[in-house]
Amino acid sequence: MIKLIATDMDGTWLNSKKEYDLDKFKQIMDLAREKGVKFVIASGNQYENLVTRFPKEYLSQLYFVAENGAYVLKGREILNIVDLNSDELATIHEIKEKYGQDHPTVLAGVNSAYTLQSYGEEFYNYLRLFYQELKAVDDYESVKDRIFKFTVVTGERESSAFAQQLKREFPSLDMVAGSDSAVDISKLGMNKAVGLKLLGKRYGIPADEMVAFGDGGNDVAMLQYVGQSYATATALPEAKRAANGIIGSSDESAVQDRVLDLLKKL
Repeated sequence: MIKLIATDMDGTWLNSKKEYDLDKFKQIMDLAREKGVKFVIASGNQYENLVTRFPKEYLSQLYFVAENGAYVLKGREILNIVDLNSDELATIHEIKEKYGQDHPTVLAGVNSAYTLQSYGEEFYNYLRLFYQELKAVDDYESVKDRIFKFTVVTGERESSAFAQQLKREFPSLDMVAGSDSAVDISKLGMNKAVGLKLLGKRYGIPADEMVAFGDGGNDVAMLQYVGQSYATATALPEAKRAANGIIGSSDESAVQDRVLDLLKKL
């Protein structure tokens, strides 16, 4: 019996135009309510950005595992926050000092995301695709916020190898490929599965009654944790290895179609 369905956003729920089939979403939400299934948006993205993607009338019905599991909410109700401590932030400073000249970076916090003014206007505007709340600052040391995550941008299809390199150099933090061109760095052991476990414990839902969809390295733990998991056709190799099955691409609305199929069979 399925009690919870979780989906990643970019490359999974959203197509290459950062859009999705709204009619199918509404069908999914109506069926989920009828069948008593919790629908979870599990993303490395900022919560405030995720909220803008969905009609306001469905917000109270949606659950969010944002920032790769560090920020969990039901609608606007905060259920859990796990931020980085001073030692972990010091390590992130080391990473920024070593790689920040060649690789643009982003610091993600509760109130906003932050990037450096030195990276320029073009990079800032690109980040606006992923961050609703975003500030350009002179340096990260001046930021006063609870920080979840640090992202290092790489070249296309370079993120998986770079994440492994960073993990060897800085084993006290977790590094995963958030996309094919970005490495997400967070607290050791922090991932989307942590957020799903919290929801499972809170609502009495075991892992084998959960389904998840993903495409990136930051989806691996979630795909491995749940009872049924699917990677999209364009997913990174590590996501495909972690999933139970491979479906079509996000441009084909493959996730929406599979979710509808699963809900109709309940």
